Amino acid sequence: MKLEMITENLIKLLHENHYNRETIRFYEREWNKIHSFLLDEYGDTVFEMERGLKYLEQEYSIVTRYNDGTLSQQRVQLLRVVHMLEDYRLHQVLTRRCYAAKNPITLNDTYSTVFKAYDNHLFISGLSVSTLKHYRRISTEFLDYITQLKLDTLSLINMDTCNSYIKTLAGYSFKTVEQKVCGLRHLLRFLYSSNRISADYAINIHMPNVSKSAKLPSSWDEDELKSMLAVIDRNNPIGKRDYAMILLACILGLRISDIKNLRFSNFIWEDKKLSIIQHKTHKPLTLPVPDSVGWAVIDYIQNGRPNYYETDFIFLKHMPPFDTIGDSNHMSQIIQRYMRKAGIDQRHKKHSGFHSLRHSAGSMLLELETPLPVITNILGHSDSNVTAIYLKTDLRKLKQCILSPEDF
Repeated sequence: MKLEMITENLIKLLHENHYNRETIRFYEREWNKIHSFLLDEYGDTVFEMERGLKYLEQEYSIVTRYNDGTLSQQRVQLLRVVHMLEDYRLHQVLTRRCYAAKNPITLNDTYSTVFKAYDNHLFISGLSVSTLKHYRRISTEFLDYITQLKLDTLSLINMDTCNSYIKTLAGYSFKTVEQKVCGLRHLLRFLYSSNRISADYAINIHMPNVSKSAKLPSSWDEDELKSMLAVIDRNNPIGKRDYAMILLACILGLRISDIKNLRFSNFIWEDKKLSIIQHKTHKPLTLPVPDSVGWAVIDYIQNGRPNYYETDFIFLKHMPPFDTIGDSNHMSQIIQRYMRKAGIDQRHKKHSGFHSLRHSAGSMLLELETPLPVITNILGHSDSNVTAIYLKTDLRKLKQCILSPEDF
């Protein structure tokens, strides 16, 4: 497809989707430069992804900087310039791979009504807050997608429609594809059960057999963990809170959602145990509390936690009105801050949030020859197939990650 045809239609879609004028001008400028590049380099204006990447490398050294980890976040937007062209060439839609608060997807009246019905269904589903957020976003994306395809009613959806939407997910990580496919299936099941579509297309949509073990989890080695923990100022209230939360993640393997939702009643101090209902799975979990973890939590409660007793949540914000930590705050910023303070190079550690600390707990348990079913229980996984991802890690390298709780 020629670049002129792609950009003409994309500009219309950008206007229809209420993109900022400056943003549209930015894309137009870059697309005009690509147009000149194609003529000079190839003598025609046929666009392909390979040509687009060659332009970015020649003009901005994008590929080189991406590979060596020096690509700035500001330059990442230039990748979007080319990806948008490729997505339209393949799918004839404006794929919404990034969002701005000032430019949300706006559904038409028909699909807005459908979304409200689905949202009500989600409200009573009992799913976790994070899952609800994912499903709402994915349903909005899919309804926007079929709107761009000029499918005015749900009755026009078929299996080809679903498959073509899934093809737009090319380039996302496996985890993101998994989330989006799960969300799509959930929406399709709702549409079928409420007689809005005539067939249950969800039963024919499956995840590819590349499994979660295709990508190894990020974990920390002993030196990295110790250096990060060492720079936390445990003499101030916020440092006491952060230290306790990080130990709960890297020693007990708790999810950040469960750490944020810990209450005083979850700790059974006389038995040195922690008992919770997991936020993600809604399943009960009871774990032993090592002394180092217990004393860190006690130190925060006694000497760091604001004197705010209108809630029994343990971990709070440290700015008035001292609310609980919100569902959308995954606290990754505190890990990144301490990594910077400790001089840990974040460019070569893809994950620098609480979940990477949880992976370290799983790896440590495996190296200590803990049976897989026990690790599955400790980490609160649904089954051992999920936990088996840790078996893909080189055990010899894992020896660097063995951390005794007493080391902290």
